[in-house]
Amino acid sequence: MMKKPWMVTPVIVIAIALTGIGCGGKTTTTPKGNAAIVVDDLGRRVNVPNNLTRIVSLASSTTEILYDLGCGDMVVGVDKNSNYPPEVKKKPIVGTGSSVNTEALLSLKPDLAFAWYYDEDTIAKIESYGIPVVAINPQSVDDVYKTIEMVGKITGKEARAKEIVQGMQSKISAVADQLKGVPKDKWPRVYYELQAPMKTVGPGTFTDEIIGLAGGMNIAESKGAKYPILSSEYIVERNPNVIVVVSYGTPVKEIKARGGWNNISAVKDNRVYEIDSDLVTCTPRLVDGLQQMARWYHPELFKKSS
Repeated sequence: MMKKPWMVTPVIVIAIALTGIGCGGKTTTTPKGNAAIVVDDLGRRVNVPNNLTRIVSLASSTTEILYDLGCGDMVVGVDKNSNYPPEVKKKPIVGTGSSVNTEALLSLKPDLAFAWYYDEDTIAKIESYGIPVVAINPQSVDDVYKTIEMVGKITGKEARAKEIVQGMQSKISAVADQLKGVPKDKWPRVYYELQAPMKTVGPGTFTDEIIGLAGGMNIAESKGAKYPILSSEYIVERNPNVIVVVSYGTPVKEIKARGGWNNISAVKDNRVYEIDSDLVTCTPRLVDGLQQMARWYHPELFKKSS
């Protein structure tokens, strides 16, 4: 899930003579020989070589996107958090975005690296060796579409990127169609817990958007903060119908056993669930997470078992 503030939507500026690299949003034309200029999520103009063959990904979401695009053979190294698809485990690990093994990374001779926007020190270090780095920071479902399209254009996989995005949009639209007959005041109240007890997601976050698209009403919607820490009393008072906790958070059994929570509808009705954290982050699998939430929120509409 996204825990960082909004930055800049990825945009690609393409050289007139180039093919295979384009723009997911606004386009201008700037001659740049055998490279395209990418404006990344730090607002930086990054020279991306044409005809890439070797990529290091320090952002697990980008790793997954690269494989979905059919570019697994281009990936020569990944961060330790990259775990999907299973083939990724065969790739050399070069540390993390915040603690990269520079020697290991350089030995892979990458043409390009991807990284989360907040790892600015690592980005600067890699670029000091002449390796361009594209920083990513998608903060909404639309941003994920644009990131997929951007990576597809950088790697010459535009058609596959378009196919992935259209598939995601189709599935999300199918959920929306199912929800059309349910008034919003009938949507279940949802409490979503992160790793720290009582810490949740508020308006303007990626996960809050997913909760709404799945037909849930976030009990923290009125809090204003993106990642508020709620009091136990507040949660009990709001009486959520469904509780969802990320897979690296507090076990469901412990949540149910919290003092006073036995009176919460979600606990009484046994509607406390754990969701795989990889399904609520900025990859094509976010649709799987959304569909899972929809089944939990509206089991009468979405019959597939969880």
